Amino acid sequence: MSRKTVTFDAAVAASEHSDSTLRLGWRILLTAILLLLIALLSLLLGSARPAYAAPLAQSTRDPLVLAFYYTWFDENTWTSGQVSDLPAEPYVSRDRGVMGRQIDQAKAAGIDGFLVAWYGPNGDSNQTEANLSALLEEAAARSFKIGVLFETNSPFLGDSGSVTAALQHVLTVHANQPAYLRADGKPVIFFWRPTIVGTGTWGAIRSQVDPGNNSLWISEGVDTSLLSVFDGHFLYTNTWNPPADLSAVNQKFANSVDQMRQATGAPKLWVATVMPGYDDTRIRPNNGFAQDRAGGGYYAQSWQAAIASAPNWVVITSFNEWPEGTHIEPSAAYGDQFIGATANWANQFKSAGGAPTTQLVASTAAAAETPAAAVEPATPTAYVVTELLNLRAGPGVDFALQGTVPAGAALPITGQGANNNWWQIETTDGQAWVFGELVRVAGPLESVPVVASPPLLVAAERADTGITLTIGGSSLQLRSVRANNP
Repeated sequence: MSRKTVTFDAAVAASEHSDSTLRLGWRILLTAILLLLIALLSLLLGSARPAYAAPLAQSTRDPLVLAFYYTWFDENTWTSGQVSDLPAEPYVSRDRGVMGRQIDQAKAAGIDGFLVAWYGPNGDSNQTEANLSALLEEAAARSFKIGVLFETNSPFLGDSGSVTAALQHVLTVHANQPAYLRADGKPVIFFWRPTIVGTGTWGAIRSQVDPGNNSLWISEGVDTSLLSVFDGHFLYTNTWNPPADLSAVNQKFANSVDQMRQATGAPKLWVATVMPGYDDTRIRPNNGFAQDRAGGGYYAQSWQAAIASAPNWVVITSFNEWPEGTHIEPSAAYGDQFIGATANWANQFKSAGGAPTTQLVASTAAAAETPAAAVEPATPTAYVVTELLNLRAGPGVDFALQGTVPAGAALPITGQGANNNWWQIETTDGQAWVFGELVRVAGPLESVPVVASPPLLVAAERADTGITLTIGGSSLQLRSVRANNP
């Protein structure tokens, strides 16, 4: 072998060693870059979906602010002539961009979650199911909460079996989503009009759906006996016609919830309702009414009365119930006035800490019967101090029952009976009479005239559809059930 050959072989070996070292270095560098890209991608995905990674925990002791929310608006809603105001940006409920914008607006106003009106999982024309699923996904990306307002009178729920199946769907499907509203680890469900089912039936339904009471059920209405089955109570609306004293109404129901807590020994939640106003005259032209917003004054009064009742939570009626005119969503008429006001009031409520679950404000008869910080009315007024007060056609139980009004209602007095035990009052449907011992009267009572009693029933003929009453030559059809109490 020549020297030239040896030298060449050595050069080739050195070159191959150098190339091998270079390739190894490139592999290490590429691997490091790839690992760095994977780490950055993981961080980006994590920051985009914080609610999925670490959903916020809520407690029943947290002073939550919630708002009722509706998902059935479409292109025709805003041209129907059935809304008293229009959104600042008209929309369709199925638009995910709109959902995200509304969630952001609610968060900026101090609202912790939406309670979404839901008709159940079935029905060809039922858009609430698909929109609820979409909202849960949009809320998860924004650390926001979504709960269900169970519409018991849904056209897609015909019997207790369908109600049972729908609630099972909520708890097995929707409640397992990261953004679903929970308190103490339990999914929360609010119920609209539960009284159409009945307390006994609700007990049977819950024994099938949630036998271990591992969810929180919040009932609505003036019947607090539902608390024997449910875990909390609220009023969807406390803006009534005739108008009620908001402080008296809130305190009365706060006390009722507390009394049920003491009777059952179980924690019960009082959820106070706030409303900016009301106007359903376009969808109910024959029996609707309007409560003026008073430039935001009524909303302030509503919040003050709610907070004074020491609620666990506050619920706003509503974020976007446009046909009934209770919206706080930015609108053509009010701009973002009520979103801004909500932020201020929500901060005040949360700063006070809410009420502890196991101890609400102490019950006192005086608090239930006397409006807080009551101001002497300028006109004679009767305040209802019983759960439900009968309206009679005349001053006595022998007169026809014309209807009922709830506790806290303020009734304008137009006259009094000769014996002063009955008061004539004014309603939207005309004059009626109320028993004096079931109201608190105030104002310049000396100006109230004594009014002659109208004629009593002179003939009563029972019919298949009820009772035909003849009064003064005029006939009136009433149902056959008749109350004998004042």
